[in-house]
Amino acid sequence: MRDIKEGDLYKVIEAGGRTLEIRYGYYDPALERGHTDLMPIFPNFIKTPLYTIDGYPFVTADQEICEHFRPKPSISNEGWCNDCTYLEHCEEFLGICRSPERQERKNE
Repeated sequence: MRDIKEGDLYKVIEAGGRTLEIRYGYYDPALERGHTDLMPIFPNFIKTPLYTIDGYPFVTADQEICEHFRPKPSISNEGWCNDCTYLEHCEEFLGICRSPERQERKNE
């Protein structure tokens, strides 16, 4: 088994015309989530938004819902992005929000 270190590459994900490198690390603080082992750290798209080449925002499935949330059938009005009809799942926890209201439009 390979010895994994903080900052080592976990996976490269290509989605929405972008390439994202997911690396191993710790959530801060590590104990808050009950994990002390290294884990894949997905980008924080709330702090640092990233958009597809056609202007839709990337999200993580466990991100809190936004004002454009549309629950999937049989899901309550409270949930995570993963419960939204606008979520286009990519890989792992990564997705793209396809809400027309959240699309970044250039030069309109």
